[in-house]
Amino acid sequence: MAKSVMKPRRKARIPQAPELKPRRHKTLIVVADSAKARFLKESADRRKLVSAGDADMLSPKARRPDRDLVTDKPGRGFSSMRDGRRGGFESPHDPHKLEKHNFIAELAERLDQACSSKEFDRNVLVAPRRSLGELRALLSPRARKAVSHELAKDLTAASPTALRKALANALPEAAIES
Repeated sequence: MAKSVMKPRRKARIPQAPELKPRRHKTLIVVADSAKARFLKESADRRKLVSAGDADMLSPKARRPDRDLVTDKPGRGFSSMRDGRRGGFESPHDPHKLEKHNFIAELAERLDQACSSKEFDRNVLVAPRRSLGELRALLSPRARKAVSHELAKDLTAASPTALRKALANALPEAAIES
């Protein structure tokens, strides 16, 4: 019997990719209501929320009384029956709702600009239910895609510490970190 001349096969070494660290996302937390918006981010040590460099947005007109928003009294009209009756016309729009809508539209535009300049990778929106729905409708598709979580609560008056606790309780941990 003849001996085999072939060498035994060696197992091929598969090159190992270097271990990659997960990329840290830049998360912008927007806390808003219909007249005020705060922009927050995580601090470098990831223990607290700090202001995100952008100045907070305020809409002082949304909190003013009607007499400061509307310049004229509603018009008056006479009855077509010539019986001497007069009636007042009501404004077709509520001035407060109109100011709130304008503020939310301005906020949506600002978020779209921040998204296009890549100031953040993902976004967490915290607003009352009505404002959140209106903001969602006004956001551009690019900014809407960057929204990772939404919370329907009015937390504009909360401190950053209380806000972080509320977010940790209501949202999964991945919403704030990583």
